[in-house]
Amino acid sequence: MVPVREMIDRARRVATDAAARLRPPYPPVALEVEQREALIVRLKRNRRGKPVLEAHALRPLGVEAVPGSIFDTPAGALPELTQKFRELFEASGTRPGRVSLVLPDNVAKISLLTLPERPATNRQLDELVRARMRRSVPFRLDEAALSYQLFPGEGRQVAVLVLLARRMLVERLEQALAPLGVRAGLIDISTPNLLNLCRQRLAAASEGGRDVALLNCATSYFSLVIVRGGRLIFFRCKSIGEGAAGANGNGVLVREMAGSLSYYRDKLAGRGLSTVLVRSLVGPYEEVAAKLRQLELPDVEPVRPADELDLGQRLDPALALRLGPALGAALGRGR
Repeated sequence: MVPVREMIDRARRVATDAAARLRPPYPPVALEVEQREALIVRLKRNRRGKPVLEAHALRPLGVEAVPGSIFDTPAGALPELTQKFRELFEASGTRPGRVSLVLPDNVAKISLLTLPERPATNRQLDELVRARMRRSVPFRLDEAALSYQLFPGEGRQVAVLVLLARRMLVERLEQALAPLGVRAGLIDISTPNLLNLCRQRLAAASEGGRDVALLNCATSYFSLVIVRGGRLIFFRCKSIGEGAAGANGNGVLVREMAGSLSYYRDKLAGRGLSTVLVRSLVGPYEEVAAKLRQLELPDVEPVRPADELDLGQRLDPALALRLGPALGAALGRGR
């Protein structure tokens, strides 16, 4: 069995952003943009010991930076957005340059494809992925920025995690950042970078080929990832009304999790998850974990960014959790 750590390392090395022509250099600065909020983190990488969080800042934007779903169009004016980004860089003392840009999961269409084997060339792979996605994309494929990552599959099979976002959204953010001298070396979504942040814990939990999961509960969506024996077998993102996923809310999270777990058992021959790591921005972790345990998920643990990074003694744990996906992006994939 391939451990989770090796699986993610391998997948990132062969990640193909052919349509967008992005070659990710994984800069130590990551900018995460939510609908009306943005944050920046800057890391210092050490050859020995944990990377160090050098600076961070989080600011409300006051304008709509990204839409609430893949179907919507953001309405905020570009000059205002540029000014807010300028304030964020200044507040963190970060020089403009190349950054990783992290977007919410629900502004992209996420699909997990299984191919019987890897095509002989990247061009053939690109054509095959495009042909598969053309049947299910909610808009014209030429209006999309497409990227995908390869993961090992069973035997000769390969799994392809495909992300499709509206090209106009990507270009709009690039236009807002360009006057500052900021370039996006990598454009990605939240949960794969949270997975990167937690990969060492997931690798340990998956020893022996056990199934493990990561649940990312954001304010307007949640995403569930399941890995089996080093293979990505499930990725689902569900948009929800803001605040509806809270443990005291209307039960959307619990109902959707129950449906996902039913699919996992019936369609993926799931025999139970050994560990579920949870990041919750919608309510106290303890309340969310209690709800998940009602679904026969006994080993539920919180995401702990401090396990992977030197965050300093004064950083509030709740803020560290909020910074999680951006920290995962800034870490890079070569650890």
